[in-house]
Amino acid sequence: MASPQLSTSSPATTTDSQPIPQPRWRLPLLGDLLSIDVAKPVQREMQMAQELGGIFERKILQHRLIVVSGADLVREVNDEEKWAKFLGKPLRKLRVIAGDGLFTAFNSEPNWSKAHNILGPGFSQAAMRGYHDSMLTVVDRLVDSWDTAATDGEYVDVPKSMTSLTFDVIGRCGFSYDFDSFGRTEPDPFIAAMSRALEYINRSSNDIPILRALFGRNAREQHERDIALMQQTVDRIVEERMRSGEQHGDLLDLMMHTVDPDTGEQLDRESIRNQVLTFLVAGNETTAATLGFAVHFLSRHPEVVAKARAEIAEVVGADGRIGYEQVAKLRYVRRVVDETLRLWPAAPGYFRKVRGETTLGGRTLPKGSWVFVLLPQLHRDPLWGDDPERFDPDRFAPEAVRKRPAHIFKPWGTGIRACIGRQFALHEAVLTLASLIRRYDFAPEPGYELDVHEAITLKPRGLKVKLSRR
Repeated sequence: MASPQLSTSSPATTTDSQPIPQPRWRLPLLGDLLSIDVAKPVQREMQMAQELGGIFERKILQHRLIVVSGADLVREVNDEEKWAKFLGKPLRKLRVIAGDGLFTAFNSEPNWSKAHNILGPGFSQAAMRGYHDSMLTVVDRLVDSWDTAATDGEYVDVPKSMTSLTFDVIGRCGFSYDFDSFGRTEPDPFIAAMSRALEYINRSSNDIPILRALFGRNAREQHERDIALMQQTVDRIVEERMRSGEQHGDLLDLMMHTVDPDTGEQLDRESIRNQVLTFLVAGNETTAATLGFAVHFLSRHPEVVAKARAEIAEVVGADGRIGYEQVAKLRYVRRVVDETLRLWPAAPGYFRKVRGETTLGGRTLPKGSWVFVLLPQLHRDPLWGDDPERFDPDRFAPEAVRKRPAHIFKPWGTGIRACIGRQFALHEAVLTLASLIRRYDFAPEPGYELDVHEAITLKPRGLKVKLSRR
C-alpha cells in the first residue's frame, strides 16, 4: 500500500520561479513542528491560510502536505481529467473501521464501484419518500425529550441530542434497526466507541509517531476494543436480518440481495459490514454536526428563526405534520442548512491527487503529488462577499447563487466520489430544523463561545441552548 505522504521531491522543492509558501521558523529535520496543533489542526491551517494565502506547504519530519483554499486553485484541483480523489492519512486510518467502504475505498478497489451501483437506488426519490416517516418518528422522539427539558427549564445538550437523532435515523432508515438512543439513560455503546475511535484517529493523524509509540499504549488498546465493538454490533445486525429472512426495502436489503449490473456480482459479507459501518459513522457524524452548528446559529439569530418560522407556517401550517413533498418547499430552511455548511462543513476538506504531471497556479506538480482542499477557508473566500464570517442564509438566495462560481461551495466533496448520501442528509436536516423551529425559541447559554471540536469531522463542543415552547 502506498504511503499517504508526498515523496521528498514535493512540489515545494521544484525549480518554478514561484515557490509554494511555507510557515516561518521551519526547523532543520523537524520541519514545521512548531506549527502543530494536534487538537485543532484544521483551525490552525485556517489561520495559516490567512497568513500565507490560498496555497501553502507544511512539513512535519519527512512528511509534506500542500493545503489549498484559494478559489481559482480549487477550480483547478476539481478538474476530474487531471485530478482524482486521494485517501489522505486520516481517511486511511479510517480503513481500520470501514475497510473498502464507499468513503474509504481506494479508487482502484472494485468494491467501490460495485457498492456505488448497488446502493445508488437507495437514495432515489422513491427511496427518500419511503424513509420520510421513519425520520419523522425519530424527530418526534427528539421533540419529546426537548419538551421535557423546556418544561423543566433545563438547557439541552445539543451535540448529544443530534447524535442520538441521526444515529437512530440511519439505523431505522438504513437497516430497519432501532437503537432507541432517546430511551437510554447511558450513551449507546456503539456511539461511545465511535466517538473515541474518531478522536483517536484524528489525534494520531496529527501527532508525533514516536511519542504515540512511547506513551500511547492505553489509548491504542482502547482503540482496538472500540473497533471490535463496532464490528461486532454490525455483524449482529446483519446476522439478525439474515436469520429472519425478512426484507424491509432499506439499504441493508440492497446490500444483501442486489446484483451489480456491471459485474453481475453481489457484495460479500465483509463488504456489507464495511458499507454499514460507513453509513453508521459518516451518515451519523456529518448530519449531527451540521444540525448542531445550525442550532447554534439560530440561537444567535432570532431574525433568521422568525423568517424560517413564517415559511414553515405558510408551507405546512401551524400544527400540521410535515409531509415529504413539503420538505423541498422549505427553501429558506434549506438556506439555513447551506449557510451552516458553508461556515462549518462537517467534513473539513478533501484530498486530491494528480493523475499525471500538471500545474497548479502556474507551479509544476509531478505525478503522484496530492493536496488537501481546506473547505472552511474556501467557504470564506472573498467571492462570498463582504464579511464572509457572518451567518447569512440569504447568501443562498437564487440570485446570489447564480452570481457565484459553483466550485467555491463543496461541502459534499467533488467528482464521482462525492457523498452518495447528500440528499438523505439534506432531507433529514431540513425536516429536523423545521420541526424544531416552529416549536421552540432558542436561547444561548450565557458566556458560551462556539468551540469547534475536531475528530475527523468538525462539530460544536459544549453547546447548550435553553428552549421556550411556542
